[in-house]
Amino acid sequence: MININGKIFSGSNMTIVNGRIIKSDVSGKFHKFNEKKSEDCSNIDRIIIDSTVANINISLSNSTKIEAHLYGEAKISGTANFDVKLVNRELQITSNFTGNLFNGDLKLDITIPKKTFKIISVKSSSATITLNEGTSADYLKVKTQSGYLKTNGTFRNVSIFTMSGDVELFINATEDINVNISTMSGDVSAEFNNIGNLNLSTNSMSGKVRNRHIDNNGYIADVDISTMSGDIQIR
Repeated sequence: MININGKIFSGSNMTIVNGRIIKSDVSGKFHKFNEKKSEDCSNIDRIIIDSTVANINISLSNSTKIEAHLYGEAKISGTANFDVKLVNRELQITSNFTGNLFNGDLKLDITIPKKTFKIISVKSSSATITLNEGTSADYLKVKTQSGYLKTNGTFRNVSIFTMSGDVELFINATEDINVNISTMSGDVSAEFNNIGNLNLSTNSMSGKVRNRHIDNNGYIADVDISTMSGDIQIR
């Protein structure tokens, strides 16, 4: 699966020259997506998101419901699956495709009430993942292959794994926090608000590490960041 200028290309027989696809035998039809699903939030304390390629944007709303909106268009040879399902107190949001997907431009917007969830978990292959200001969870878990991740929220425990995507993390701490970030070749930028004492462990094979955080009054953060070739910047 390849991401070029925000477009997703997937298939086994493609020729790419200077970022342009000049040959592909991907068969399929263009589909336009515009589907909304929602669930009442009162019985939900865990949100699990699995989106193969649709860019994910999580933001707050004044609604008492969690709403998911999949929209955009893509050429696919298989089938599309967009589902919002409540299992016990866990809301499972999936947006996946079978077969080949070519020239995709899909977005998955998720709005949530202002509430601290026990878990927010996001899994993706190449999608951009954005958690906007006010997002709150005891545990944030993100796993992606090559997608870009940006967060601005309140989290107590954070676990992020990406193969080649960049990570831009901002945490507004309201208690002591634990953060673990691992990436093969992506850059990591992390900023911690209300953190007085930063217990930092970093490891980068060829990238630069810059720690500009100044210890002061505030909470304690235990932070472990590792990358093979990306830069690490801490504020």
